[in-house]
Amino acid sequence: VAQQTMFNPLGFNWLQALRFAIEEINNSNDLLPGIQLGFEVWDTCQQFNRVITPTLHFLTVPLNDELQLKCNYTSLVPHALAVIGPSTSEEALTSATMLSYFMVPQVLGLDKNHNRTHFPSFFRTIPSDSQQTLALVELVERFHWDCISILASDSDYGKGSLAMLQELFRSRNVCISYSDIIPGVSQDREALLQQMVVKLDMFLVNVTIIFADISSAMALLSSVITWQTAGRNRVWIASEAWSSSNEIASLSNIHSIGTIMGLAIQTHVFPGFQEYLQSSKVIHTPAPTQLTNLSTASLESCQVSMADDTQIELLKMAIAEPEERISLNVYTAVYSVAHAIHSARQSIGADATLHPWQVTLKSVSFEVHNISVSFNSKGNLHAGYDLLLWKAIDGAIQFVPFGQYTANGSLRVDTEEIWAIPESKCYEDCLPGQIYRMRFSAWSSCMFICEDCPEGTYQADLVTCRPCTLEKWSPARSMACLDRDAQYLSWEDPYVMVLVVIACLGLALTIAVLVLFAIRLDTPVVKAAGGRMSLLMLFSLACSSLSLSSFVGRPNDFHCKMRQPLFAISFTVCISSILVKSFQIICIFKMAAKLPMAYKYWMRYNGPYMCILGSTLMQATICLIWYSIKAPYLVNNYKISSNQVYLQCYEGSFVGFTLMLSYIGLLGVLCFIFAFMGRKLPKNYNEARFIVAGMLIYFISWFSFFLTYATSEGKYVAAVQIFAVLNSTYGILFTYFMPKCYIILLKPESNTTAYFQNCLRSHGVARHSSHPSSTEATQPKDTGDCT
Repeated sequence: VAQQTMFNPLGFNWLQALRFAIEEINNSNDLLPGIQLGFEVWDTCQQFNRVITPTLHFLTVPLNDELQLKCNYTSLVPHALAVIGPSTSEEALTSATMLSYFMVPQVLGLDKNHNRTHFPSFFRTIPSDSQQTLALVELVERFHWDCISILASDSDYGKGSLAMLQELFRSRNVCISYSDIIPGVSQDREALLQQMVVKLDMFLVNVTIIFADISSAMALLSSVITWQTAGRNRVWIASEAWSSSNEIASLSNIHSIGTIMGLAIQTHVFPGFQEYLQSSKVIHTPAPTQLTNLSTASLESCQVSMADDTQIELLKMAIAEPEERISLNVYTAVYSVAHAIHSARQSIGADATLHPWQVTLKSVSFEVHNISVSFNSKGNLHAGYDLLLWKAIDGAIQFVPFGQYTANGSLRVDTEEIWAIPESKCYEDCLPGQIYRMRFSAWSSCMFICEDCPEGTYQADLVTCRPCTLEKWSPARSMACLDRDAQYLSWEDPYVMVLVVIACLGLALTIAVLVLFAIRLDTPVVKAAGGRMSLLMLFSLACSSLSLSSFVGRPNDFHCKMRQPLFAISFTVCISSILVKSFQIICIFKMAAKLPMAYKYWMRYNGPYMCILGSTLMQATICLIWYSIKAPYLVNNYKISSNQVYLQCYEGSFVGFTLMLSYIGLLGVLCFIFAFMGRKLPKNYNEARFIVAGMLIYFISWFSFFLTYATSEGKYVAAVQIFAVLNSTYGILFTYFMPKCYIILLKPESNTTAYFQNCLRSHGVARHSSHPSSTEATQPKDTGDCT
């Protein structure tokens, strides 16, 4: 055994188990009568390169320590007929490569899945790593964990098992959210371990399998204790290598990291071992000296170097509380070799020379202390695992069994020993209208979170939000699409109701004025307002008010095509009448004397009415050209709102719509110009001032409409046009007709021919002072001529 500065209590227990088994066989005549087994022990320091020297030594011929090169080694009788150990995968594979060539049986090693063709003499009394991985998969499935993390040590034992676990879990649809290799000893190991703990917190996975040796697991869990998020209820599943480690269980605050459970080799009581340890001469050594050799001849006097009190305490612990799980397998391994030697002696004879290739364990089958031992075709022992739960009892961690994984692959779990085991899912339980989305696509393709289907989509399946058609909509987290609410100027809309009331009042007032003017048609005031032409103006204003009904209610193509021409033509008649009236005022008071024949023909051939008709026909022509290019039509506007459809009349050609309104505006400008020119005519019957005021209201209303129309959308754009029409209608009604109604109803003395002629005579006298030659020309024949 090479020098060793740290005492390994597990190795000590295994060594004592080997001694105990050999002494038990040698002291009995039942198994190998007349034969005394001997042994040599070498310390590999858990380094695979340290295995080469003892392996070569075992293969050399006794006495001369030589290994000659031969083509056939069937007659070789080496130092050892069989080898027990070593305890790690790397060491076992290193030694097995050489021992299998010479067919020297090797028992106990913890290797990865080995090929029987390459290692025909390799046998295990410890379950294989593949069986352990199957047990872990069964354990995860039993608790319905579908999302886990796996961390493995940086060794063949860890990496090989990690690959097997990944393949098994994926085949069973268990998500591995995060897998990594625990860093080995290096300067930046602590930083790397901290990063690993941060990732575990980031992935929010509650179950982590740690497939590692004791030193790697201890380093990782120490970092977990230091760096993990407080309050996390996690489950840590230990591989067999550290599931019953007293060293890790003694870590300060180990209980704070959550629930620890794991697999451990099934244990059986083999009587006398504890008493054997207590009586061992090792603990009675008077002075610590260096252990130089362990062999049959010198084992009784061997001593272990104790560097300090800690090492002595570890030795006392190993003796007081021996590790019986792997120690039992060492014990079983020794008996397996003994039974193989027994079978070989029976085959070849008790006195014949025994060669290693004759010591075969394939057919070994025996029972010792109620333990059945036999090997399968892969050289593995038919054995299972105990499930251990780490529980804090009286301030110390105890390894409490809570189930078993049998050799035939069945799992039994005692759930009464376990409480508050958290769930570990790769996805939440999504609500209706939610789909699964990858949480961390850069690292894991099987971790999902619930995500609401956004507005305008619906849940088609577990992972798809399908958009609704344009005619439908849906709120966020919807299972189906809904019909959009149709939006238009409804009669029930409060704003529209106000406009309707105003329109009805205006219509009623217009009709009342129309009736009043019709009754008083022959009075001077009505004649001064235009006579029968004023009735046409009032009728056109009434038609304009009635046309507004086509702007309210659910629109259709007919409404869209008819509403603008109805308004435009009726309002054109009114503005044309005002234009003619404004022109006549200028004609009578300023131009009649200069162009008497023109004025005569104007009146004789119904010039006013022909002008109104021509102006109206011009507007109708504009509308016809507009409609022939692109007529208005109904549009379902889905862009304004996500859950509503706006039923709007699109005016077709915007140029045509603009020309229609611009033509009315041009007539209004001409009205304003003529009226402004006649603003200094007789005060009492001067229509020009009222026309100017009405046209100003008209300009302001439609200028505001154009600004709003160009910058807005929605159902209330039509309401703006209604408001502009009502404003214009009321402006004309109140500025042009209400003053006349005031005279007719409240000042009847002013509504006489005498009063009217007196007004004109006074104005004529004033004009005569500056233009004497025009006095006669400006004197009308009767009051009707004043219009």
